[in-house]
Amino acid sequence: MSDIKVAGFQSSEVFATLKQSVDTLPADDKAKLLKQVNGIFEFVIKNAEGKSETFTVDLKKDGVVVKGKGKNKADAVIAINDADFIQLASGKLNGQKAYMSGKLKIKGQMMLATKLDTVFKQLAGDKAKL
Repeated sequence: MSDIKVAGFQSSEVFATLKQSVDTLPADDKAKLLKQVNGIFEFVIKNAEGKSETFTVDLKKDGVVVKGKGKNKADAVIAINDADFIQLASGKLNGQKAYMSGKLKIKGQMMLATKLDTVFKQLAGDKAKL
């Protein structure tokens, strides 16, 4: 799990929590989640120092969360800064508003990105103590 955490990126804590949740899901629940979401998200997070880090959440084929680009091509690439991602993941920032205000940029399947709220609620849930 520690291979996902990156110093200077609070968002890496959220991805570590997501990874733990996905890894510990029973096979039936994981299959249901993959069918429900059916997408691969690549997050490009920029921190306060201007450094970027990439995290991939594959909820289409493998059901994994990794640091860096995943082995499968992402359906949606999401660019957001670290602080805004924390707000988004904790439910304090609405994804649509973030997109409209330019805080969140999406390349690829935009409609797929609307499923992210579900992903964060289901997987991070109360465990995302931010």
